[in-house]
Amino acid sequence: MIDFLNTARIRLLSGHLLVGRAVALSFGRGVASLLSAVWVILVARRLTLEEFGQFSVALALVVIMTSLSDFGLQFLLARDVVDTGRIRRAVLDAVIARRVLLSVAGAILMVLLYVLATRDRNLTVPLVFSLSIVGAGFYNPTITGYRATGNISMEVISEIGSRAVVLAGGGLWLLAGGGLIAVTVSYSAVGLAVGVIDYLYVRGKSVAELPGVPRPSLSIRAAAPFALATTVGSVYQRIDNYLVGLLRGTGAAGIYGASYRFQDMNLLLPSALGQLALSEAAGQDPRTRLSTGKRVAAQSVLLALPAALVFAVFAQPMLSFLFGQRYAVAAPIVVVLMISTLPGAAAIAIQGLTGVTDPRRFAAATAGSLAVNVIANLILIPPFAGLGAAWANVFSQTFLAAAYYWVLWHKTGELSAREVQ
Repeated sequence: MIDFLNTARIRLLSGHLLVGRAVALSFGRGVASLLSAVWVILVARRLTLEEFGQFSVALALVVIMTSLSDFGLQFLLARDVVDTGRIRRAVLDAVIARRVLLSVAGAILMVLLYVLATRDRNLTVPLVFSLSIVGAGFYNPTITGYRATGNISMEVISEIGSRAVVLAGGGLWLLAGGGLIAVTVSYSAVGLAVGVIDYLYVRGKSVAELPGVPRPSLSIRAAAPFALATTVGSVYQRIDNYLVGLLRGTGAAGIYGASYRFQDMNLLLPSALGQLALSEAAGQDPRTRLSTGKRVAAQSVLLALPAALVFAVFAQPMLSFLFGQRYAVAAPIVVVLMISTLPGAAAIAIQGLTGVTDPRRFAAATAGSLAVNVIANLILIPPFAGLGAAWANVFSQTFLAAAYYWVLWHKTGELSAREVQ
């Protein structure tokens, strides 16, 4: 009985610590997102509509290429940290070396896709922007590995600090007339510097080697299961921004890019709730995850609903106040995007639960939703521009929420059947 009580006490304290870290990390990301939103608003007000469209296309490509160039390597590093309890220097260096090489390839591809979408033959902007992909090649694996040790302070400091430096330094340069070059250089320089600094710091805390423990395989075969879900997810979140620019021009991309900021803001709380759902399900019977998922999804939708209503009703004056009068025409796009945040909130809340419960079906569901999104965008963007992309988002987010729910329901049924047998 005493052993049972001691074990229960340890698990309770561990659970409180985990939730506390999740809340702190979510708060840090929320502050960083707020700083990013202010930065984007300043950029939108100081650049021309065409330049803001180029900025939106570049940002979308940076997110997509960063994900593609990761190829699951950061998760292989995190798994090694979990297995050994340490960050091994040789493993960290091997992951970073492969990641940077892939980032260079991603940067080259980004430049080509940027020129294709914007028809801009001046390569200065995409070349400088592409440096942020290389910076992420240092930053993302390093942060993921360090977070796996239970340390989140460096991530919170890096996220908030980098956004603050970009807003302060880049903002002053932009107000002084720096234009799109000021935006590009400040964003990429800070990203590259933070990535290298964090890598050197964590490397200094890593261990040389652990005797008798083999190094993990970093092969394509080992990384592929992790790469599929992460790559599909990131491409899904930004492909519509790129397709609007490609199919309707940078002006339309600028209008849609401003509208999409309201979508990002309204999904901050559901995203944090999804992270907490994982900690709540830790140590519980996997058969209970469906009931947990339904409850969390309902809570997430309720969290998103008030802001969705406010943003939809006051879309036009808010766009004019934040981004400028020329963006007021985007009000219908914001309204439709707010509709998409409701199924989107449900999907993002149960995303983590679905992924850990059934990784294979989770990846298939996410890939299926991406296919729905791309097909709908290709059909709806040419005639309706950003409004078509917004409706494509509604269809794909609804599909994604339903698919994730089905995966949890199906896996729960399988586990219950095995228990009966």
